[in-house]
Amino acid sequence: MTRHELKEQLQHDAFRDNVDIAVDYVASHRRQVIRWTVIAVVVAVIGGVTYGIYRYQKAQREQALQAAMVVLEAPVMPKPDGLGKTFTTQQAKDQASMKALGDVAAKYSGSDQGDAAQYLLAGLQASNSKYTEAERNFKTVAGANSEYAALAKVGLAQLYAGQGKNSQAKTILEGLVSHPTSLVSKEQATLLLAGVIKDTDPKRAKQLAESLKVPTERAAVERAAGQIATDAK
Repeated sequence: MTRHELKEQLQHDAFRDNVDIAVDYVASHRRQVIRWTVIAVVVAVIGGVTYGIYRYQKAQREQALQAAMVVLEAPVMPKPDGLGKTFTTQQAKDQASMKALGDVAAKYSGSDQGDAAQYLLAGLQASNSKYTEAERNFKTVAGANSEYAALAKVGLAQLYAGQGKNSQAKTILEGLVSHPTSLVSKEQATLLLAGVIKDTDPKRAKQLAESLKVPTERAAVERAAGQIATDAK
C-alpha cells in the first residue's frame, strides 16, 4: 500500500469511527436526542408564533391610533353632510378627541402608538387650558425611549414658556440643541430657544438667530431667524 493509499485509508477509518461514535451516542441517548430535537422545533415554532403575534398586535395598535386620528381630524360642521364623522361644535370634538386619544395612550402605554396618542393628547389638553394634565402627559412621553420624546420636550418647553417659566423652557430646548433628533433638528431647537429668550437675553437670542442665516438653511428658517433677530434688537 502506497503512502497516499494509506493516508486515504486512515482518513476513511477516522470518518467511519466518528460516524460509529455518533450512531452509538444516538442509540444510547435516544431519549435525550429526541427530547432536545423536540425542544428545538418547539422553540422555532414559538419564535414564529411570537413574531406573528407581534405583527398582529402592532396592526391593532396602528388601527386604534388611526381611529383616534379620525376623531381628531374630523371637521366641525353645524349641519353634518353625512359623508364622514363630523362634530357640531369644537368643544364636542375636543372632548371626543381627548377621550379617543386617552384610551389609546392608556391601552397601549409604552408602544410607539401609545406615545404618539399621549403626545397628541397633551397638545390638545394644553390648547384647552388643561395645563396640569398636559404637563403630566408631555413629561411621560418626553421621558420615554420613543421617537416622540423630542416632540414632547418641545411641547413641554412651549407649555412652560406660555406660563412664564422661561428658565425651565430654556433648559429643555438647550438639551435639544445639544442632542437633536430626526424629528427635532438642531436648527428648529435653536429657533425655539431664541424665541424663548429674546425678551430676557436679546443679545444671545440675536446671536442664535443669526447663526442660522446661512445659505444651506431653508428659506423658512432664514425668515424665522430674521424675525427673531429683529425682535431682539
